[in-house]
Amino acid sequence: MTLANSPVEAISEVEAKPKLHISFEEYLRQYSGLEGARTEWLGGEVGVYPMSNNIYHQRLIHFLWGLLDTLLGLKQIGELVPTGLPMKYSDTHPAREPDLMVLFNDHLDRIQPTYIDGLADIVIEVISPESETRDRADKFLEYEAAGVPEYWLFDPLRAEADVYALGDDGRYRRVARDADGRLVSPSLPGFALDTAILWTQKLPSTPEIVALATAMLAASRPE
Repeated sequence: MTLANSPVEAISEVEAKPKLHISFEEYLRQYSGLEGARTEWLGGEVGVYPMSNNIYHQRLIHFLWGLLDTLLGLKQIGELVPTGLPMKYSDTHPAREPDLMVLFNDHLDRIQPTYIDGLADIVIEVISPESETRDRADKFLEYEAAGVPEYWLFDPLRAEADVYALGDDGRYRRVARDADGRLVSPSLPGFALDTAILWTQKLPSTPEIVALATAMLAASRPE
């Protein structure tokens, strides 16, 4: 009986393959089910990265998923896309697979069964130790050059969170917090998050997430 490859072996096998040009369509066929690793199509080559085994990293993604999915659902203005789907906007530039993506109603037609055909309105990355350079440097510059309107970065190790919005000059600028020191978004009205809750030992439960999103929505309504 032949045993399945371990995650380490799977990564090694992919990294050992010659750096031959591969189309995006072929990438989707070959790498959509690779176990034990994350992959990204890099404009003709395949990047292979280890899966994060950081439980807090996963919990933070889960919290952000619950909060934004609830808020978008209550406002009925868009859809949240989970990790694992490439965002393809060019035949020559990388099709990254962000931790989370937001697409507003006008762009929902970009959501295809196995990838996003175009740019997301908001791209969200939660930094892990092995992804810091990619998230803070490589992806930052790629998303900026591509014209992704907003890039959200969460760094559990440093207890930092920032929203970057694209300016008229095509450059990202860090969005200032609101008067109460909360993280806000120019394109997602009502979103105002006290990031102190992100760095606690226990993140909000599902009922607390729903209550938080409901409070954000109520606060954003004109009196």
